[in-house]
Amino acid sequence: MGKVKARRTNREELPGVAVLRDSLAPDVAAYRSRPSVLDLDMELDPDLEHLIGHDPDGFFTAIEGTETVGFCAAIVRSKQCILSELWVLPQHQGKGAGDLLLARALAYGERSGARSFLALVPPEPEIQGLLLGHSFQPLAPVYQIEVTAAAAATLARGLGSLLESRIATNDLFARRGQADIDRIDRVTRDLTREVDHAYWLKKRSLGVALVRQGSRIAAYGYGGRDQVGPAAGSSSEAALCALGWALHLAVEQGAAEPLLVRVPARFESAIEALLEAGGRIQATMLLYGIHTSAAFDRCLLGAANLP
Repeated sequence: MGKVKARRTNREELPGVAVLRDSLAPDVAAYRSRPSVLDLDMELDPDLEHLIGHDPDGFFTAIEGTETVGFCAAIVRSKQCILSELWVLPQHQGKGAGDLLLARALAYGERSGARSFLALVPPEPEIQGLLLGHSFQPLAPVYQIEVTAAAAATLARGLGSLLESRIATNDLFARRGQADIDRIDRVTRDLTREVDHAYWLKKRSLGVALVRQGSRIAAYGYGGRDQVGPAAGSSSEAALCALGWALHLAVEQGAAEPLLVRVPARFESAIEALLEAGGRIQATMLLYGIHTSAAFDRCLLGAANLP
């Protein structure tokens, strides 16, 4: 058995690493099944393309001989490094590949000036052991809640009427309102990430609504055919209203049923509203962090690899 090495991933390798991930994801309850067919001419996975496009130095592949045995991706937003992907083939788990990949990801964050680190992971013993071994501490569960389109539409009408709000997708396309979103991100997540907001709008074609509380923009909520969230608010009431709009936008674009909403456990009022509407907890993920001060009590997370 050869020595496992980690190196920076080339963009041309994305179809292969996507197949590796998609072959493993169906065994993890927190991930929806995806087709696992290797076609080098296929359209690149948009999330992976975004990650490697903006953080190419944080994307690593683990190699043993000529075999790809795993990969990871880390992104830096403001002064926070987020571990976005970490996958290792089962027969290579516990043999150093995951530890090597995580070490390279953390070193990338440190070189990039990160002061805090965050990971959203499934409750699998292997990944939890790796994170704890690198000084991560558990922060909060994240419940993935499934809700039907009919229930989502009803809940959206109730929550969306809590405060003055409107669809503002065109405003953000024209770069009006970005300062408000940056402020809300800083308050709720201790970061700003304009490149991700541009990605959700332009590449993923999500809609976005802005919520007012008094004279200020107090929350935003994204929704589309493939995703509910992210959403965040400077108050719990504003964030609940943003959840309503995120659901409305997803239903409006014809999202596949059931809709999937990722809610940190500390956002208790959102969990209560979703469960009362008939939602079902489909899986639980865990937030881990290093020097992370965000409470995660007024936000919904987006995709698992871009929370």
